[in-house]
Amino acid sequence: MLTNRQLLQELREKQQQLENFRCAADKPLQSLLDRHDWGIVTGAGHGGLPLLTLRLNHRIALDDPFLLALAEQAEQTWGPIDFALFSGETHDPVRVLSRTLLDQRWRWRQSSR
Repeated sequence: MLTNRQLLQELREKQQQLENFRCAADKPLQSLLDRHDWGIVTGAGHGGLPLLTLRLNHRIALDDPFLLALAEQAEQTWGPIDFALFSGETHDPVRVLSRTLLDQRWRWRQSSR
């Protein structure tokens, strides 16, 4: 059983991890993260992957450049992750793997040529 001190230490480490991730991102992505509620839960995603939650106040578009940049930054930091994307339209998240978003980006680029 974790003590209060251990829980506090774990919380501080998690906050530092999120801040390091945010600071490593470019300015537009930092701005997106600053405007929305987001976080990461270790091992809570599909197949034990990290789960990144993001609450948006608009419709989710899987080809959104900011979402793709977020997926790329997340993969560089943690490797493949699972996203739970919430919008203002429903209480149920859109679940998608970062690898799927990045694969789709390649397909969208190919189809626009």
